[in-house]
Amino acid sequence: MQVIFDDAEIRAAERRLVEALESPDATAWVYEYTQDATFVHPSAPAIQGREALLQFARSMAPLSSVVITPIRTEGQGTLAYVYGRGTWVNGRPPAGGSQSRVRLVIVWRKEGDGKWRIALEIMTADAADV
Repeated sequence: MQVIFDDAEIRAAERRLVEALESPDATAWVYEYTQDATFVHPSAPAIQGREALLQFARSMAPLSSVVITPIRTEGQGTLAYVYGRGTWVNGRPPAGGSQSRVRLVIVWRKEGDGKWRIALEIMTADAADV
């Protein structure tokens, strides 16, 4: 059976990711990634696999005001990629903290349970921040 790519499913997956990133549970976002996911952040070495992501999540400051802005989305079957921008505040209101702005590429994979999860995410500082 051929799987038809649906852009609306990726937007829904992005909304789930944002909710998880802003969750009081510091590790909630990790479950939006595949077991074998790779995460590349501008200020840290690449992280491979969900266990390593869990360890990284526990060391992170909480996030707020998370926004993912897709610029281009392409997909076929059970794979999709999003090129876009991301912003968030390091910390929670009322204290808040510094704002981060990145360019990103996210590769999504639709898994056997029908849920889109991130298989690869690569971020780099947005040119406005360099």
